[in-house]
Amino acid sequence: MYRIYSALIEIVAAAVFIIPIWCIYNKLCFHSWKRTIIYMVFGFYFTAVLALVGFPNIASLKIDFTVNVIPFLDMVSDFINACLNVLLFVPFGFFLPILWDKFRNIKNIALMGFIVTSLIEISQIFTFRTSDINDIITNTVGTIIGYFIAHRITDNFTKRIFSNSKMGDFYIICVSVVFIMFFFQPFISSLLWEMVL
Repeated sequence: MYRIYSALIEIVAAAVFIIPIWCIYNKLCFHSWKRTIIYMVFGFYFTAVLALVGFPNIASLKIDFTVNVIPFLDMVSDFINACLNVLLFVPFGFFLPILWDKFRNIKNIALMGFIVTSLIEISQIFTFRTSDINDIITNTVGTIIGYFIAHRITDNFTKRIFSNSKMGDFYIICVSVVFIMFFFQPFISSLLWEMVL
């Protein structure tokens, strides 16, 4: 429960920067308030993911080379954590094909799930967390499950999707969230923690 509460604090802290920056992006890049709002939902989800996985920030960098490179080691004994890792990335696999047509292909969505989770695990070398091959496997599986849910709900991506979303928007969202989470969010989040404690 504490981790969920903590993630909510992180989302609010990141929102202080995300909302005004993306409102400016709306005028310059996104050109649609509806699209911008959906992008913000995706951005807040991505912020929550980074908060939950312990993404590093400038205020608390610490190098720790605790790495598990043996697939499926302890996955059965920690089955609940494996399931939570799968669930964490289901929305990622759901959002991407609905928003960007490049990800309406199982190969591209699986590759993006693998790349993003691998980058997250590599970043955990600079935190107190263990970089784990099992997290890459489970998060990629979650991404693929999300893809199939989106595929089903949209009738093979023919309904309830956003057309004309540019891939540049995806990179803007991801890079700005990572930048905000690394450089700015820790300072706002510490203020918020002081207010709620």
